Amino acid sequence: TPEDYYRSAERKYGKKDYQGALADFDRSISINPNFAQGYAGRGNVKHTQLQDYRGALADYNQSIQLKPDIATVYSFRGDLKVDRLQDYRGALADFNRAISIGSSLAIAYGSRGSLKHDRLKDRAGGIADVQQAARLFKQQGDLENHRTAIGLLKKWQQTGKNSGR
Repeated sequence: TPEDYYRSAERKYGKKDYQGALADFDRSISINPNFAQGYAGRGNVKHTQLQDYRGALADYNQSIQLKPDIATVYSFRGDLKVDRLQDYRGALADFNRAISIGSSLAIAYGSRGSLKHDRLKDRAGGIADVQQAARLFKQQGDLENHRTAIGLLKKWQQTGKNSGR
């Protein structure tokens, strides 16, 4: 089933077998061309491991078209738009949508906060979002990402002090 290949792809991705993961995501889609999660997973491999950014964007778009209520796909696409496409307004819209669907999606708050602070020069908005991300990471027991968020806030605080703000 598409779900079986999807799970296999996730296991392969976890073992850093990215080509194997890509092949299994492809199989999940070939079995069911309407399997939104397969496109999202394949897009993630293309984005994070294969540097196929246009391919990743196409897969994220297809996943969203098929199933527009998966918050993580908007967050993935937002990250791609920030990191590789410099589409900051599009990324902001994606993070906003991800948060409106999944208000406990800590990673979307963190990504939106970094975008606001670093690219859109909305420092207060960025700080508020990363603080929310830190709270959610802590509530969800994700202590590694909680520490990362707290570290980013401390870095911003130091940068603000050093620049006289």
